[in-house]
Amino acid sequence: MNQITENTPVSNPPLILAVDDNPRNLQLITSLLSQNGYKVVVANSGENALKYLSLKQPDLILLDVMMPEMSGYEVCEEIKKRPELVGIPVIFLTAKSELSDIVTGFRLGAVDYITKPFRGEEVLARIKTQLELQGNRKELEQKNNALKELSTELERKNELISQEASKLRTAIAEKDRFFSILSHDLRAPLAGFLAGTELLENNIKNFTTEEAALFISTMADSARQLNKLLENLLSWAQLQLGTLKPKPENIDLSGVADSVVRVYQSLATQKNIALENKISLSTHAFADYQMTTTILRNLISNALKFTPRGGKISLHNYPADKGMVSVAVSDTGIGIGEEILANLFRIDSKVSRRGTEGEASSGLGLILCRDLAARNNGTLSAMSKEGQGSTFVLSLPEAD
Repeated sequence: MNQITENTPVSNPPLILAVDDNPRNLQLITSLLSQNGYKVVVANSGENALKYLSLKQPDLILLDVMMPEMSGYEVCEEIKKRPELVGIPVIFLTAKSELSDIVTGFRLGAVDYITKPFRGEEVLARIKTQLELQGNRKELEQKNNALKELSTELERKNELISQEASKLRTAIAEKDRFFSILSHDLRAPLAGFLAGTELLENNIKNFTTEEAALFISTMADSARQLNKLLENLLSWAQLQLGTLKPKPENIDLSGVADSVVRVYQSLATQKNIALENKISLSTHAFADYQMTTTILRNLISNALKFTPRGGKISLHNYPADKGMVSVAVSDTGIGIGEEILANLFRIDSKVSRRGTEGEASSGLGLILCRDLAARNNGTLSAMSKEGQGSTFVLSLPEAD
């Protein structure tokens, strides 16, 4: 006699596992269920039932209590221990009809308890009810899972919205700062330039050659300040709009530094500041030439502003992480206080200061330098103490 027997109708109805050690009982329940459109699998012992359950999961289990070796209670207890089986409804179908037996069955996790001899209509009604409940539970579980997925997706989208909102707030703050710089820092040099031209225009005949030359020199300084500020503003605006794209190439950082030093050597001489390029000839980076030049130009210009007469500015190599090359611009200037240093690269914080001889500083140059370094997969950092000079370190990808 087969230990497990499967009766398979043509259709694909709910699958029911019937477990009983009595062949006659199995025959009766199989006949009843098959005639009413159910697919039936039978097992003649608890051990065989568990073996089958390890291979396939039915929609419902009909379980006898009094079986040799392993009782129906023990089978039910084992089923409820297994996570993959715990959700299958179990109905006890047994001759044990004492209240204590029924209570034990429900305590072990059964959903119903039918006593023998059973009535077919009652068995069919209870099976139908439990299968409908099981179907409703599965449907509810699926909907809960769908809701969880939807909730997770909503949380993810809310996070994205929050991030975009944060970016928008930052962009608005940067825009406000941008216009603040335009309104504040353009005003002084432009006013000086206009005042000088008007004074010369109206009183040129009253000035000596030396006086006129002094006015023209002042106007030229104002024009240079305006030109540098406008260049930085234009570059920064292009970066924000995404129109300024880096074109990385193998560049000689020592050569770039030499060209920038030559531009500022005259100004350094006027302030009696020693300006030296000590960057090794073998220092090569993979970056945009013009952007790198702009960074070093701004760093040297700032160092000249904040270094008093008789000071020293040097460009030199700096320890770098693997795959990177670093150069530094160090000065013996007035240094930077902790509060200003913490906000040095933030456009939403005003950190501009006057130079040692009253030179104007918008603060935008360093922000531009940071963004240019980032666009070249590099970084710009600052180290300073008030009264002890400053060091700005530019790190860029090392050339192959």
